Amino acid sequence: MKIVIFEDEMHNAERLKQLLHKYDPGIEVVAVIESVAEGLKWLEQGIGADLMMMDIQLSDGNCFEIFSKIKVSTPVIFTTAYDGFALQAFKVNSIDYLMKPIDPGELKRALQKYEHFRPAAASAISIERIAEEFMRRNSTRFIGKINNQLVYVKAQDIAYLHFTKGMTVATTVTNQRLPLDYSLDQIEKMLDRNVFFRINRQFIIHIDAIKKITTYYNSRLILQLVPYVDTDVIISRERVAEFKSWLEGKS
Repeated sequence: MKIVIFEDEMHNAERLKQLLHKYDPGIEVVAVIESVAEGLKWLEQGIGADLMMMDIQLSDGNCFEIFSKIKVSTPVIFTTAYDGFALQAFKVNSIDYLMKPIDPGELKRALQKYEHFRPAAASAISIERIAEEFMRRNSTRFIGKINNQLVYVKAQDIAYLHFTKGMTVATTVTNQRLPLDYSLDQIEKMLDRNVFFRINRQFIIHIDAIKKITTYYNSRLILQLVPYVDTDVIISRERVAEFKSWLEGKS
């Protein structure tokens, strides 16, 4: 069996290799990939693998960025260190997911599950559906740091996200402001597009944060948000039609 490992921490990759070879000495790890960019390049080369062991968080972003850019039919066993990413959808649509640190018994069961379903695996798995379920997960959490303290916020508690002064800040429905370790581009891909909308380069808003919508000059719209934000929140003319469709639930 040929396996490719997506993992940006080498000690985790080495431990996974050891566990795989302990399960089956004949397993060949054909590559260890640390980033989204490296993964895209590797997959575009068409190098074959029977199975992918894929960490969700890679060095330059989220592994689901790969599936939004290239079609992948190889079966996947996902790994993650955060229980907020351990989706029940993975149990249905992929081979399995494993929580870190990976338990040898859990890995064995996941590999046996793959071998059991192997003949139909490639046709049965919808990576696009898995990615969609992941992006629409209300319990998705985002991590940041205040001084030396790690903090996190659930997507469902966010009123809006604002890129300001070189950082991304999440404002919660209770008016807490938390700096996050993500770009707006990364966060946008991880949010439920039914309730969150990227109105411009600086803001992603939750639909319930909109207090008032006013027409603005040059065919634009200006929003009043809650909690209050001390800057103009403007929707460009180019995004107005898409914004209105989103409001109507048509996006």
